[in-house]
Amino acid sequence: MASDFFAQFIAGEADAASLLPARPLDPLAWDEAAARAARRRTMQGVVPELQRQAAALPPSSTRDQAIAALDLPGATCVVTGQQVGVFLGPLYTLHKAATAVARARWLAERTGRPCIPVFWLQTEDHDWNEVARFDGCVRGSWIRGRLGESSSETRVSLAHRRLPPEVEIHLASVSRALSPLPHGAEVSALLARHYVAGRSPVAAFAGVIAELFSEEGLVLLDPRTPAMAALAAPVLRFALEEDDAIGALLEERCVALARRGFHEQVHTREALLAFFHPAAPEGPRFRPDRDGDGFRTPLGRASRAELRARLADDPLSFSTSALLRPLVQDTLLPTAAYLGGPAECTYFAQLPPVYARAGLELPMIAPRARFRVVDPWTAAVLDRLGLSPEDTDQPLHALAARLHAWPAWMDGRLRERLLGPLDRQLGAVLPEAAALDPALDRAVEKTRAHVARGVDRFIARLQRAALVGSGIGTGPLEALGQVTTALRPAGRPQERVHGFWGIAAEVGSPALIDSLVAAAAPLSPEVRTVQP
Repeated sequence: MASDFFAQFIAGEADAASLLPARPLDPLAWDEAAARAARRRTMQGVVPELQRQAAALPPSSTRDQAIAALDLPGATCVVTGQQVGVFLGPLYTLHKAATAVARARWLAERTGRPCIPVFWLQTEDHDWNEVARFDGCVRGSWIRGRLGESSSETRVSLAHRRLPPEVEIHLASVSRALSPLPHGAEVSALLARHYVAGRSPVAAFAGVIAELFSEEGLVLLDPRTPAMAALAAPVLRFALEEDDAIGALLEERCVALARRGFHEQVHTREALLAFFHPAAPEGPRFRPDRDGDGFRTPLGRASRAELRARLADDPLSFSTSALLRPLVQDTLLPTAAYLGGPAECTYFAQLPPVYARAGLELPMIAPRARFRVVDPWTAAVLDRLGLSPEDTDQPLHALAARLHAWPAWMDGRLRERLLGPLDRQLGAVLPEAAALDPALDRAVEKTRAHVARGVDRFIARLQRAALVGSGIGTGPLEALGQVTTALRPAGRPQERVHGFWGIAAEVGSPALIDSLVAAAAPLSPEVRTVQP
């Protein structure tokens, strides 16, 4: 089974540190990263383009000042980013932005130099299915929905899509759910100002996050514009001209990762690191596969010379992959640190050789803050049950057992009796499966998780039946279901499922943002409980 790179990276263990020696929990390492970044300058042309982009956002004098500060000698930035999910996607979108704000302030105070928080909008991405779903929780009730897919927009970058009419139907549904809450009307109005049918999902996402962080100086950067594409063209040219060398470096890195027991987070293959939009910038994008002395896509073949000419003539006909985007970021900006989740931090372990080939310095790679946000309604239910927010990390059946006495055969060992044999058999076949295909180790883990969720649901039904049969009633179990839906939905971390809007409607958007920024200050990867 592959080792957990992120856990070893945070712990500073030798194998991970040899691949990505960032030391993200060491303040002195941050000082060193800031000093390296301060020797660079923001690329000429970036600030005017950021000012142009900001003019289309809700006004913010602190954002305007932050953009201007990027042009100052010695200025640095802390960068994070996210795909432009519907209604801002999961809560960790705000956690990323809040961490960037908090760490930029902290670095500015430590170094005495301007440090600007930058949120990189992942507008080049084309995975609509990944961003079109939205989930939220309103007083223990799960609210969810998904925007449909348009066949004409398959593989089209999110920057060139338009929100379908159904977004307003979903918005009305969310607004009805929020209406009884203290700040429900305020949050509904915020979403309605930006999520309008026919508008770009990028503009909608950027408008909401710009309003939420209007006092924090958070700078939003959209790379999918003609001006940004022209500024990024040298990096795209590097990916094209150095393709063979980059491929060899990534393959060597894959071997080095495997030797230490890790797997590559982003699978590399016989293709460019850049995407190509052969029909037009607004059309579908593809990773060109190597084909002799040229490249091919589903729309045809192109020689290296043809791609080179297209890049010179129209840089927006190209866009970045996950492994190329950071190089564009650190070419355009004096990045002191990039903040990401566990998967993002892990894929940076593949990149040091590519950075060196490009003549770039890798910034500090650090984890974003991770939170469990408890609104007042959920806190009150927990108090009635005699539970803490952290208790909800336990399986539902274990929590239920603390509230009621079950029949002897439904004790805490029931889950092990049901899951244990399968778990042991999966462990037994894992080495052989991984030998056939290293990716199967993750398939085994997904199978374990899927079966465990099914068993937990089965046990919950057993317990409910036992409660009804005993005459105790289901009230406490229903309350327990409400708090686990709010804090550990379907057994997953809250921040990876629910959106911000249910919590903001309880406490108000300013209170939510203030509490997240304050809680994000410590250099800690641990999940922390926040009660706005």
